[in-house]
Amino acid sequence: MLTREQKREQFESLRATLDGVSTLFLVSNRGLDVNEVNELRSQVRHANGSYRVVKNSVVKLAVQGTPMEGLTPFLAGPNALAYTAGDGLALAKALREFIKNHPALAFERAYLEGQVVDSVEAAKIADLPSREQLVSKLLFLLQSPMRRLAVVLNGPVQKLAVALHAIAEQKDA
Repeated sequence: MLTREQKREQFESLRATLDGVSTLFLVSNRGLDVNEVNELRSQVRHANGSYRVVKNSVVKLAVQGTPMEGLTPFLAGPNALAYTAGDGLALAKALREFIKNHPALAFERAYLEGQVVDSVEAAKIADLPSREQLVSKLLFLLQSPMRRLAVVLNGPVQKLAVALHAIAEQKDA
């Protein structure tokens, strides 16, 4: 059992850690053995995130008075936090990939850019295309009209060049 002082230190540390976090996933932490948790931590770290098992009472104290306070009613049972200050989509995809092979882990809730969403919405986030994919699609869509315009404008010039070439061949013949 933790002393009050230890809990206070933990909650202050967690509050400082969560201060710059833009995305946080609350996941159920049932039935995973130590090797599976280590594998999960490795995958989360690869996505520039962190995975932490913390007592619910400590999390409640840490999120009190913050935008993440909406997670408080869902802090029951064995839960863990997966969070990042960077790309939340990469973290969601890493968690989703792990959950495919380890159904003991499941999304409970998520905090995304100031909003608390349920488990279904949290799981859907992992299905979204990555930022790089969206940027490449946008660039393709922006390029397409310009490419078509260049082809249309090039058409008459190309026809003129073909006609001049044909006239030049006739005069040479």
